[in-house]
Amino acid sequence: MIYAKKKFGQNFLIDQDVIKKILDSINANDNESILEIGPGLGALTIPLLNKLNHIEVVEIDNDMVDFLTKNISASKITIYQENILDFDDQKLSKFHFIIGNLPYYISTPILLKIAKIKKNDAALFFMLQKEVAERVSAVPSTKMYGRLSVMLQYFFKIELLFDIPAESFNPKPKVVSSFVKFTRRNPKELNALNDNNYEKVIKLAFQQKRKTLKNNFKGILKDSDFLNLNIDPNIRAENLLVKNFINIENYLSQKKLSF
Repeated sequence: MIYAKKKFGQNFLIDQDVIKKILDSINANDNESILEIGPGLGALTIPLLNKLNHIEVVEIDNDMVDFLTKNISASKITIYQENILDFDDQKLSKFHFIIGNLPYYISTPILLKIAKIKKNDAALFFMLQKEVAERVSAVPSTKMYGRLSVMLQYFFKIELLFDIPAESFNPKPKVVSSFVKFTRRNPKELNALNDNNYEKVIKLAFQQKRKTLKNNFKGILKDSDFLNLNIDPNIRAENLLVKNFINIENYLSQKKLSF
């Protein structure tokens, strides 16, 4: 008997209706390569292989690797036994789809890792904690809109496809999950001059969420700079669009203003 391990944030998907809904959403064909993160006991892996010849998976847990090795023909699966956060970026770039039930405790670093690999244009389908799903897809001027929203929406179009109740998993988590699709934006839309500076701008803007932009950019942007940017310095970061953050980054880079 294999039990879920709390240290890996494991919750095994057991609801066949939800599994079917997920597979219908992914809709992969045999000409497309798939990487699954954290396949566990193969709830998605095994049914996917009913219509695919091969799948690649990243799994950190020895017990899960043993289970998959025993239950799936070696010709059908390639298993990388490692932490996805250590997975080679170049390898990640080759897939058409990256899917998985992301452990809640490391879902944000996984999303950011993949986002920053610009060569990777895979469609991403992930089960996330509902709160995280709402944060990544939030629109400006809402409670959930913050650093993660602005960072990921720069790289992706994000769609919340459906919620997954806690009862669909074993053991049952304390939260509802959501199934989310991330579609890589056209590289022409990624027009920040410096992606690292873009991230720094977001951190600065949201460093004290209840403070105005004028306060958070104190010593960096003056009233005249905000006027040039056509941004009200007395609003908060949560009121800005992604394109406003891009404009701030480009302005700082072009003016060679240190921050």
